Amino acid sequence: MFGWLSVHKNIGGEFVTLKNLDALFNPENIAVVGASNNPGKAGYVILQNLINMGYPGKIFPVNNKDEKILGLTTYRKLSEIPEKVELVVLITPSQLIFEIMDDLEVRMQERNDVRAVVCAAANYGETKTEEGIKRQNILMETTSKYGIRVVGPNCIGVIDNINRVDTTFVETLLPKESRGRKGSISFISQSGAVAASILMWGASQPVPISFNKFVSIGNMADVDFIDLLEYLEQDQDTRVIGMYLEGYPEGYRLMEVLSRITKKKPVVVLKVGRSEKGASAANSHTGSLAGSDKVYDSAFKQFGIIRVNTMEELMDTLQAFDKLPLPADEALFILSQAGGPGIFCTDAVSRHSFVKMPIISDGTKEELKKMLPPMANICNPEGYADITAAANPYHHKESLRLLLEDPTVSGVILITVVPTFLSQEELAQSLINLYKGEGYIHRKPVFMVIMAGSYVRGCRERLEKEGIYTFETPDRAANAAANLIKYTLFLKKIRSRGELND
Repeated sequence: MFGWLSVHKNIGGEFVTLKNLDALFNPENIAVVGASNNPGKAGYVILQNLINMGYPGKIFPVNNKDEKILGLTTYRKLSEIPEKVELVVLITPSQLIFEIMDDLEVRMQERNDVRAVVCAAANYGETKTEEGIKRQNILMETTSKYGIRVVGPNCIGVIDNINRVDTTFVETLLPKESRGRKGSISFISQSGAVAASILMWGASQPVPISFNKFVSIGNMADVDFIDLLEYLEQDQDTRVIGMYLEGYPEGYRLMEVLSRITKKKPVVVLKVGRSEKGASAANSHTGSLAGSDKVYDSAFKQFGIIRVNTMEELMDTLQAFDKLPLPADEALFILSQAGGPGIFCTDAVSRHSFVKMPIISDGTKEELKKMLPPMANICNPEGYADITAAANPYHHKESLRLLLEDPTVSGVILITVVPTFLSQEELAQSLINLYKGEGYIHRKPVFMVIMAGSYVRGCRERLEKEGIYTFETPDRAANAAANLIKYTLFLKKIRSRGELND
């Protein structure tokens, strides 16, 4: 199936399989080669990020000009650091790689302590120039000689929020209280710019996203998608895996690994290079062979890999998998407080042919009619209710309760456009009391759409601080809901074939 992509990674003349990535995510001490006193330089930002994250080990700046950087004693060479160093971050100009590798040789012969390298600098193999390839070769020949694992070159770095490691040169804007907070989303990106955007986007959410592990892999000279996927497969702290994928030289192996992982945890992929020009651009970017998009798309569907089309859908789907229970089946009810957004949502849901709007029981319909304002639209069409702008917090709460208790409903999209006369605090507290306080949060997923914009940010923050994820628009909630349903249907299919052990 993937014969068009069958090559092997060759490092320093030998095939190398990465067995252990612990030194990337939980290293004993870190050296930053190319550290800088200039706030406008990447070498400064990396040090600042490690300090701000509260990294518990020791940080050693390597710089032949300054005695101290950000209060830390500097060393002229990596080999001069007197204490153990497991992770080295390289952020020097690429032409210095030859002397740095000579110095690494000295250190490994004397101490043999470095286990991993993050090479954030560019101008290596991705350039396809003789000099760039030569620089990447010397990097890999030296590190592979000692079994040292390399992320990059041409990447932004690695983050582990649990172990408080941040070797990126991106100002993520993550609030101090969110650093080190345990998260369940781990993400791998082939693009540094996309990775940086996702980090900043995540930090700007009503409740900022604290990723579990976050890796920008760049050229994949050593550590690649398969290495990281196999690591995250075993990582108990990772509930869902996200990927930004341009291309991979061993498509068959990649799908083989992904097909195994999706039986245990969901994988969400933003795969680019759909068009001929996009595939060409991907190849120019990191030297990635994008391959046939139709083949990738077919494999994604076959193996239960959730493919998304936009960055918004990527972020929404990852957070939905992280925060919400999976629906039991494809029955999704739309409960709206406003007609227009409800119709808009119905159209969005209808674009996913496998999603069904359920026919609730006559008893549930009667209870809704008794409880809601007289102008409310109950189940016209089936699987849809408009509780109208006259609905108060009690109406929101009780209509949602009735639907969650109906056995035909497996999930609800709740849409509300909060009018000025409706207290956002009361609405949020009412929904919290039901969905979390009374235990509904673990039973069926509710995709809460709180419209619109900054006006309702306080309401969304209130809900999300209680673990109840919210969406900005109905279509985004519909897409995320459809993706969770798609994964549920995949699990049911492989369970029926005896391929899934509960």
